[in-house]
Amino acid sequence: MVNVYIHQFQPAGAVVDAAALTQFQEQWATYRKLVEANYIAHREVGNILHATLNEVFTSPFDFLDIACGDASMMKTALRGTKVRHYHGIDLSQPALELAAANLADAPFAVDLDHRDFVEAMMRRPTRTDAVWCGLSIHHLSTEDKLHLMKAIRGATRARGIFLLYEPARRDGEDRAAYLDRFMRTCKPLWTALTPTEWDRTWQHISTCDFPETATGWCELGREVGFDQARQVFVDPTDLLTLFRYEP
Repeated sequence: MVNVYIHQFQPAGAVVDAAALTQFQEQWATYRKLVEANYIAHREVGNILHATLNEVFTSPFDFLDIACGDASMMKTALRGTKVRHYHGIDLSQPALELAAANLADAPFAVDLDHRDFVEAMMRRPTRTDAVWCGLSIHHLSTEDKLHLMKAIRGATRARGIFLLYEPARRDGEDRAAYLDRFMRTCKPLWTALTPTEWDRTWQHISTCDFPETATGWCELGREVGFDQARQVFVDPTDLLTLFRYEP
């Protein structure tokens, strides 16, 4: 059974990741094109997630999906694992409605929360076994990333795992150089997008994306208490990296 809990904001409430909400509402069709064309390596990452969960958990486990979107990757990544409970959090109600449809026949319990994931994690009262977050927290400042990852560490059980997939700058590369490399690499590669779709996507990336270096992402994890932090996958463009953190 799928349960959707709606948590409404107060009129004056601040949403830390409002840029991500705007992107979803205005560019969802574009994002789906990127996923379906595998421009951002969703297939490879989903396969790694599936294999990692089966490697780490030989008994039933709980799974937390931060900024879950439509949970389309989870429909296949969690299949054949020992997951017993899935908890997805997202700021977009339309995304959660799609997630509910995608997971309607799942053989595990599903709960979906309509909340700002930063606020939800800061107030989370329980711990879980596996935490996933993909392409979402690079919108935050370094300080806010640190606070969020500290909350994630606090929500991860002693033998748990946190997997994070995010843009990553090369060591020694500043944000401007990263954005220039992104433009040069992806504009000719993402041929499925119309010129208007590319322009809107680039506007979002150039104004809202603040990736850390790969080393910086690992250091943030160690700083909040993950004893192990390492890269496990770099996408073919060398722009996106999957990190694995363990207590």
